[in-house]
Formats: sequence, C-alpha cells, structure tokens
Amino acid sequence: MFLLALYYSKMRTLILGMLVSKNNDQLLSADKKLNDLSNIKEFINSANSRLDSITSITKNSHAIAADAVTAMICENQDSVNSKISLDTTNKMSVCLRDGEIILRIVAYLLISNDESVLEKSCLKDLKNTYLALGVPLRNAKRVIELMRDATISDLRSTVNNLQVEKGFLADLIYETEFQFERIINLLN
Repeated sequence: MFLLALYYSKMRTLILGMLVSKNNDQLLSADKKLNDLSNIKEFINSANSRLDSITSITKNSHAIAADAVTAMICENQDSVNSKISLDTTNKMSVCLRDGEIILRIVAYLLISNDESVLEKSCLKDLKNTYLALGVPLRNAKRVIELMRDATISDLRSTVNNLQVEKGFLADLIYETEFQFERIINLLN
C-alpha cells in the first residue's frame, strides 16, 4: 500500500506541476512528452497499468519466492541430500524470507527508481548472510534468477489481461531484469 501511495503522490505532483499555468491557454510542462491533455491521459493510463503490474508482483511475492526455492531444490538435489546440508529448514526459511524481501524491493525500485534503497536495505549484507548459513551462492543466485523469470512471466500475464495499450511492457520488463541483475551482482 505504501508503494502505491508513494507512486500516486509522485504522479499527482508531476501532473499538478504541469497543469499550473499563467493563463488558461497555456500549459507549462517540465516534460515535453506530456505537453497536452491527451499525453497526460496516456501517461496516467500507462502509470495505472504499471501500478497494476507492480501490485501483482507484491501480491504474488510469496508464491513466486516459494516456487523459485522449490525449483532450485528440484534442480539441485545435492543441496538437500549432502552431509553439509545441516539445518536445511533454516536455510530454506531464510531463502523464502529473502525472496519475498527481494521482490518487494524490486517492486519499490520499479516505482521509485531510488537506487539508495539497495544501500540502505539488508540486501547489502545478503552475501555474508548466505555464507554464514552455508547456503551456496550459486543456489542463491539461481533462486533470484528463477524469481526474475517468474516475475517477468507474471508481468506479461497481468498486462495481457489489462484493457490498455501495452507499449510500456517492454520498458517494464527491461527495468525488472536490470533490477534483478543488480541484486544478483550483490552476491558476486
């Protein structure tokens, strides 16, 4: 909910700033793309569709994270069966928790593009946490890759169900891949 309120607040401020004028015949615009009402309507429709997509990510974050951890375990049975795999339940619960946190941070980044959240969040110590727990970093990276793929699939299906122009989807997918890559790089 906080993410939606933040985005709506930013969008409202932008639109109000554009609509301020000295006379009724002239619109002042900080952005040349949004210089008339039809462009504002297009912007609002695109922003609302983007919010719907991001809301879908946050609603499905638990399922996406759980499916990714399960898929990684199915791909890599040695991670569960090996002798070094003591306290697997603890490792899995940490991966599930972190997966949901990662998805919420990606959703926030898609709304705000505030890169400082990666520095301020617990993700900066993600690598050390996994190393301390004995979680192989390749497994953690694979979970994030699986979450990325599931998130992009979720975005596509959400947008395809919307009754709007879907031109923003390519940019949203690119941004989503970029944000996940930044998080994967924290594990290098």
